Amino acid sequence: MRPGNFSTRLNVNLGETVLVGKIVREFGQWHGIPEDALFVVNLSLDELVTNIVTHSQKQPPPPKEIVLRLSTVKDEVRAEVEDDGCAFNPLSMPAPDVGAPLQERNPGGLGIHLVRSLMDTVNYQRIGTRNRLTISKKVA
Repeated sequence: MRPGNFSTRLNVNLGETVLVGKIVREFGQWHGIPEDALFVVNLSLDELVTNIVTHSQKQPPPPKEIVLRLSTVKDEVRAEVEDDGCAFNPLSMPAPDVGAPLQERNPGGLGIHLVRSLMDTVNYQRIGTRNRLTISKKVA
């Protein structure tokens, strides 16, 4: 895996998830990241961007942009998703009870549960007026 990084700004709309997928694939090919790691990073980023777009519109102020950063460090792929919406730490939400029958479950929470399950690390920071989620995956 070759070291490197990439950063871009995205509009706050669901159509950007297609662009995120393309960016992740191209970044992975350029840097020699194995397909299995690319798949889980892409799936996780799709979920995080979708959550920002769909949930952040409910509380003012809505974000004006999403910043995506990708990097490779030693044996790890890292991704950061940052927005300028209201403060929200999705990691503070309780884990969903995936063993409960569907009709007894509270809605929501499965996406961040999936991200936590797929990635090796998931961290949240509030930096000034910005939310930043950083995810990483070890590459064999």
